[in-house]
Amino acid sequence: EKKEKKKKGKKKGKKGDGGGGDEEEGFKLAPSTFIPGIDEASTNYDEIWKTRDETDNFQQKYDAELIKELKRGEVESEIRVQVDDLMRQELKNLKAVKKKKKWYQRRVLFSS
Repeated sequence: EKKEKKKKGKKKGKKGDGGGGDEEEGFKLAPSTFIPGIDEASTNYDEIWKTRDETDNFQQKYDAELIKELKRGEVESEIRVQVDDLMRQELKNLKAVKKKKKWYQRRVLFSS
């Protein structure tokens, strides 16, 4: 009896183990293009709305702090571009002044 049970157990293990390296046959679903958007929306909800208490906001008025937080990133990126341009121009001006100063010093040294 024990030998028969062992044989049956071995047959079951071989039949459905799938460890032979062969892929399973049948229909396979392609990766969904919607899942990243759903994950992003879920993360957005968890970060912003999950912990908010909206019981007093029956009329669904805007939240000024939320708008400020959202717009702050946009404004910072725009200002960063402008500041970078100004810094490049300032660096260019400083290099020009330095070059002019060296030229003037050489002229004074050689003319003496």
